[in-house]
Amino acid sequence: MNADQAATLKARLEEDRRQILSGVNKLLEHSNDEFENDVPDINDEASRTYNRQVLLSLGEVDRQQLKQIDEALKLIEQNNGEYGICVDCEEKIPFARLKAAPYVRRCIKCKESLEESSRTEP
Repeated sequence: MNADQAATLKARLEEDRRQILSGVNKLLEHSNDEFENDVPDINDEASRTYNRQVLLSLGEVDRQQLKQIDEALKLIEQNNGEYGICVDCEEKIPFARLKAAPYVRRCIKCKESLEESSRTEP
């Protein structure tokens, strides 16, 4: 991967990171507004409980994606353009794949193999 490609991926990762953090902040503001008021009846309480659970699960997905993004940014900075090597086969991950999802750690072949083995395990 050349320096321009690494810079492109780094900029994309930083933008994705900003968007996730912005979305999380909006969800937190919404959840604070949603859950501050007294609950007038049991149906409203059920709805609020469900909404709270959805917000918590969204938060977990965002945390996982932020972790992947932060790891990718760290690798780009540490490896001076050597980012994009598959953790399983150690082959270069095609730039088109990285451009679509810059935080991936596996090439398509290894990712498919991993998914296939997880489907066949009991």
